[in-house]
Amino acid sequence: MKKIVTVGGGTGSYTVLSGLKNTPNVSLTALVSMADDGGSGGVLRNELGVLPPGDVRLCLVALSEHSNIMRELMNYRFKEGTLRGHSFGNLFLAAFEKITGDFAKGVEAASEILKIKGNVIPITKDKAELVVALLDDKKFEGENNIQDADLQSVGIKDVFYKNEVLLNEHAKLAILKADYIILGPGNYFCSIVPNLIVKGFKEAISESKAKIILPLNLTNKAGHTKNWKVSSYIKDVEKYLEKAVDYILVNKDELSQEQIERYKQEEGEGVIIEDDFNDGRVVRASLLSSIIFEKAKEDILPSTKGFIRHDSEKLADCIKKIIEK
Repeated sequence: MKKIVTVGGGTGSYTVLSGLKNTPNVSLTALVSMADDGGSGGVLRNELGVLPPGDVRLCLVALSEHSNIMRELMNYRFKEGTLRGHSFGNLFLAAFEKITGDFAKGVEAASEILKIKGNVIPITKDKAELVVALLDDKKFEGENNIQDADLQSVGIKDVFYKNEVLLNEHAKLAILKADYIILGPGNYFCSIVPNLIVKGFKEAISESKAKIILPLNLTNKAGHTKNWKVSSYIKDVEKYLEKAVDYILVNKDELSQEQIERYKQEEGEGVIIEDDFNDGRVVRASLLSSIIFEKAKEDILPSTKGFIRHDSEKLADCIKKIIEK
């Protein structure tokens, strides 16, 4: 039985977990970022003082063995009234945190009800308020503010948390027991880096004997990673880890003209990641989904969602070949 740990948040983790869920002889654990403070989860975080449930909800839905109707229920967003924009799943997890007094325990209880195939663990139990400091000492506070900020014109000096944010002991144990650790894909500075800077994370990675798999994003994000190349991502990830990754998954499919044009409308120029890295660790494969995704109109604070995403089955097949080899 191979132990696989995913690290990330949002649709990236959902895509990886959905594809790998039914893989035989594999045990899955999702470590999820707690930096999210936008949308429905952000409102619940501010009003109820709970940890952000949105990314955890997506991972639970991805791993659930329940009927489609239960998965639809967890993702259902209210369209009117005082609950407009909230997903049922976010309210469900917030209520569990209040009942148990601990978000991680609430997630465990929800996991039993949803009959998930694997484990979902918040990366930290602490309130994680993300901060990006630029080279001119200007600061952006909160993941939702960072999401749309221009971080590149001046340049990033540091990414950190306002308070001490410690690695959840259960997350540490999963890392130490893992055979493979998958970092991403996802919004780089809002879903991936927030996990890498949790205190104790890089130490656990250093101690772990797991092979690290890095599925690279399909596109760059304006103001964050515009004009980045494959080598740019690898250099930055390894800076945070203080350790080399073992496998780098790079999409070899060409984007359709419609995907490129629609993404340019959303993100501007410099969205295509140049494949400039010639290294034995690189695995080039067909990973692109042909579906053009739309943003949910019901969200209170709609965050940017890419039109271009990985195909969960293609990504899973690529990962399976690495594991089997």
